[in-house]
Amino acid sequence: MSPAPGQSIVFDRIADSYDETRGGMERGRSVAAALHRLLPADGPLLEVGVGTGLVAAALAELGHRPVGVDLSRPMLALARPRVPGRLAVGDAERLPVRTGSVAAAYLVHVLHLVGDISRTLAEAVRVLRPGGRLVSTVYAHGPGDGDVHELVRRLRTELDAVHRPDDEDHIVALARAAGLEQVDRKDLPGATITPRAAADRLEERSLSWMWSVDGDAWDRHVPTALARLRALPDQDRGRPAEGPTLVAFART
Repeated sequence: MSPAPGQSIVFDRIADSYDETRGGMERGRSVAAALHRLLPADGPLLEVGVGTGLVAAALAELGHRPVGVDLSRPMLALARPRVPGRLAVGDAERLPVRTGSVAAAYLVHVLHLVGDISRTLAEAVRVLRPGGRLVSTVYAHGPGDGDVHELVRRLRTELDAVHRPDDEDHIVALARAAGLEQVDRKDLPGATITPRAAADRLEERSLSWMWSVDGDAWDRHVPTALARLRALPDQDRGRPAEGPTLVAFART
């Protein structure tokens, strides 16, 4: 599910488990390597939704010096050792950044969490220099094929939590309306998920699309899905999923 209009999703509740459940520095370095090829070589760089600083720290290893903003103070506390002195509490829709002051900005797994995507893109345009670049993850495909993905897809349908607001075509259209022109794109590798990990995520209710599901609906549908996931063979064999895409825009 997407957040309510005007209300972004905050990750306070899973800050302590975020790195462990989202791939840690290995994932941060994989995303940073792709971003590195899409971002300008120098100039002020802003990460919107910096989280625990995995991507920002990996970009720093590649010679960039990003600053980051995030709504979650617990997430920023974990990011502080990785991005020392370059963090601030901030909303993607009201960035604490001067107009026209950054050469590039990027959002990794953020647009499906914000309350208003159009306002978020407009804020990015505001802080970019003329000709500045914005890079964001989007999704062009479904979550993947196979037994785990099919069970999760069925559950999301039952819970009315199917739609991803960061669908690539939708984001490209909104970006164009905000004054951005698509200039590049790069597919990211997909992660794998095991039946055990998928069941653990359900039990912990650790993914953001789960948090706004009505409690009664959760109690009706999740125990059955959980039992089916626990009953799948090869509990620790990863099932591949489609990865997101990085789309790069230039401020026109």
